[in-house]
Amino acid sequence: MEIKSKFRKLFWIRAGIGFLVFIFTLYLCINSISQYSKLTKNPVFIFSLVFLVLLFFAALDLAKTFKLTIKEEGIEKIFVISRHRQFIPFISIIGFKTQKIRMKGKSGYLTDGYTQTVLQLVNNKNLIISPDSFENYVEIISAIRSKLK
Repeated sequence: MEIKSKFRKLFWIRAGIGFLVFIFTLYLCINSISQYSKLTKNPVFIFSLVFLVLLFFAALDLAKTFKLTIKEEGIEKIFVISRHRQFIPFISIIGFKTQKIRMKGKSGYLTDGYTQTVLQLVNNKNLIISPDSFENYVEIISAIRSKLK
């Protein structure tokens, strides 16, 4: 039996909003170049440029986004943007732990948070599977646990 991961709708909405904000900020940055002779004294340009750099680093995190296919012999990890495939056999998983992710403010925790799963692999790497990204998180984790026993 093969189980394929499904991204949450909110994941794609966040990516789309980020793309639109990037395009709008890029427009502001380019538009402000033509309005001022000295870019170093242009507050709109400076703010937009800094914001673009921050968005660029956020986009790099999107390049690490992957989907999973749970197969009989292992886990296939497919990166969304590059389509690079990586196969992780179940025998290369040496540890299985969960982590609680919660947002914290000055006065304490803001939310109850969620639990994500960390698979520890033999090559000293980790595979983090989060319900924040995958709609069928419980089904994925159940399938992996059943194969590890």
